[in-house]
Amino acid sequence: MVGLASNTSAFAQAPAAKPTAAPADAVPVIVANSTKTQDRVSLELSGSGLAQRSVTLFPLVEGEVDRVGFRTGQQVKAGELLVRLSDRAEQLAVALAQAQLQTASLLARRLEATAGTGAVPEIEVEQAVAARRSAEIGLEQARQTLSDRSVRAPFAGVVGIAAVQRGDRVSPTTALTTLDDRRQLVVAFEVPEAYIGRLRPGQAITATHPAYPDQPVTGRVSEIDSQIDATLRTVRVRATLPNTDDRLRTGMSFRVRLELAGELRLSVPELALQFGRQGAYVWAVREGKAVAVPTRVVRRTGGLVLIEGALRSGEPVVVEGVQRLRAGRAVRVVGERSAMAVGRS
Repeated sequence: MVGLASNTSAFAQAPAAKPTAAPADAVPVIVANSTKTQDRVSLELSGSGLAQRSVTLFPLVEGEVDRVGFRTGQQVKAGELLVRLSDRAEQLAVALAQAQLQTASLLARRLEATAGTGAVPEIEVEQAVAARRSAEIGLEQARQTLSDRSVRAPFAGVVGIAAVQRGDRVSPTTALTTLDDRRQLVVAFEVPEAYIGRLRPGQAITATHPAYPDQPVTGRVSEIDSQIDATLRTVRVRATLPNTDDRLRTGMSFRVRLELAGELRLSVPELALQFGRQGAYVWAVREGKAVAVPTRVVRRTGGLVLIEGALRSGEPVVVEGVQRLRAGRAVRVVGERSAMAVGRS
């Protein structure tokens, strides 16, 4: 649903009507001064909540679950252990690699100490050094294999429901749980393409959830898609909301209010707008006579019409008595109203 609002603060109370000298057959009219106001648009859109970062966690290898180290909804730190698979064999492999490295290091040090003495051929020294390096790599591989048996939080966040328990057999395609970073929540919504020229990163938005109707949250536009949906004729937009109290959740629906400022445009009360064969026009009062001024309607809002045309800002337009007007006919202003008052009537 798209709602429109206008900044009517620019409309001042019109001065009191002044008597005007006019022919006896002049048409009595009531006028309101045209004025300029900002072409501000207020959009109300539907949005969905997304975590700032969100992942589904899978194990890297196949194995049996030995430990589930979290509770549903628990806040965890980056690197914290969430699930560990049975790793006895991998621990033994690390111990063996450590022993092999220790042996290779001792031999390499002894042979390196004889370098240059001729006691040991140079080739044997080089082979010992290479064997030590091979043992170091073997230890790193064993440690990596052991590490692959543990699933840790890639970032700080809130874990979801555990999909496994101790003793379950899992594979790399088994989803273990979810992890969401909800310190800030992202609201995704779509804006009609007609307003893309007014969108800017950093613009303020207000988001309201049905569960907290009296507690709107103010956020900022963070991302604007580079493409327009050819079917819906909308552009995808994301805004970031603070969520320090962790009240907001991923998947929540939001009513998003977005205020879009525009350029200053001439405005007149709706009562002043007339339509003829050539299109829209208003009756302006110039030198005591009625003048039809062609206009193009830009937007209607709150009883007012934003227009484009040859009308000048502050020029009086007829809002009552238009039925008897003809181009060039003398008029007698019997009253003036403010544009705001006419727009609200």
